Amino acid sequence: MLFGAMNNPMVEITQEIAAFRDLGFDFIDLTLEPEQTYSAIVDIDKILNALDHANMFAVGHTAWYLPIASPFPEFRELALRELERCMDVFNDMGIDKMNIHPHTRVSLYDEEWIIAQNTEAIVRLAERAQERDMTLLVENMPGFSRVAQLKPLVEAVDSVRFLLDVGHANLDTPYNRSEELLANFGHRLGHIHFSDNHGGTSDQHLPLGVGNINWMQVVRRIKNTGYDDTITLEVFGDDDDYLAMSLRKIRYLWEHTAAGEVLGRTTSSEA
Repeated sequence: MLFGAMNNPMVEITQEIAAFRDLGFDFIDLTLEPEQTYSAIVDIDKILNALDHANMFAVGHTAWYLPIASPFPEFRELALRELERCMDVFNDMGIDKMNIHPHTRVSLYDEEWIIAQNTEAIVRLAERAQERDMTLLVENMPGFSRVAQLKPLVEAVDSVRFLLDVGHANLDTPYNRSEELLANFGHRLGHIHFSDNHGGTSDQHLPLGVGNINWMQVVRRIKNTGYDDTITLEVFGDDDDYLAMSLRKIRYLWEHTAAGEVLGRTTSSEA
């Protein structure tokens, strides 16, 4: 398993790459957002040189707030064009997978309409990704982590893969939905995000073990799918010690937790 961390788009990118290298990460989860890594101005050669110097690679991350299901067709089109530009940047960098966040809070429109608009966007973006030999990853979001919500998006195009965000699966829900998401989409798993929280509505991005997510059970369930590729630690804060602690913890758990039967749901901290 390879472990990475997401850059803060407000911080100069080569500083982030050097910091993650020093912490022992394998890759950077490169988000293309203003202000430092906006897709329209990002310096591709500088990033590639920094990655080469750090002996790291990158996976593609995009802004979660792009309104791909907006009731305003002009806004939808602008959002999709931005995502296609991100795709071009990633493609120029040799990055072969990029995530997409469903747009989940849309005025007074009902869930069926929101799912349909998101699905339409996914189909378009997946076709563009295929043209570039890239994989599009659909990420579960807070309030948008039920199988029925995600199934039309994840299965819209055969090439689409699922991005499990374990922290998101613990929000706006009475229990962590990672188990049922893996049961339904584990065979299409293409990337994973890890961060902790206390449930409820706040996406806290805490260090692993600080919230109420049972990480030993999460790891076991992921291992049961046979997945062994990339996991990003989305642990945010000013102190890199929390990120380093989370990396040590997940590496230990991954090495020492065997696949097999899991009892109970993935809430309540165990490890």
